[in-house]
Amino acid sequence: DGRVLSKRQLYVEAIRCNRDYAIVYNNLATLLSPRETITLSNGRVVGRRHLYLETLRCDREFPLAYYNLANLLSVSETVTLIDGRVLSKKQMYVEALRCDPNYANAFYNLAVLLSGRDTVTLSDGRVMNEQQLYIEVLRCNRDFPAAYNNLALTLSDSETVLLSDGRVM
Repeated sequence: DGRVLSKRQLYVEAIRCNRDYAIVYNNLATLLSPRETITLSNGRVVGRRHLYLETLRCDREFPLAYYNLANLLSVSETVTLIDGRVLSKKQMYVEALRCDPNYANAFYNLAVLLSGRDTVTLSDGRVMNEQQLYIEVLRCNRDFPAAYNNLALTLSDSETVLLSDGRVM
């Protein structure tokens, strides 16, 4: 029909065609700046938070949507998912890890949220502290320099740590 569409407009058209297409909501959300909104073809004006919630409405097993939504939240903030669950920033990262137990960035961001003797319980029941979470980051991705740095910060000068691949550092 001769229309020229931008990337954003193409995502809006994809949503118009199939309102249950999870990845499109996520992709559109990543294009928006923090306070920016976009008008969907049904006239609804939405921002990133709503688009990530829609992603999870379509697919509760979409780890990137939990991760991205967690990144929007402040430490003390919660979000109510479309299914009624109320989750904190930490819980959102735990959900991302439930969906993808090898999600290095989710382990990392969860570790950054912890301090001192804080722990977090993962969906598989493991209770982990900051140091253990950084070890998990490195199990998932050996080339994650910030995880090595932050893991070192959890050790005293004379301490070493055993990584999941058997290396002692």
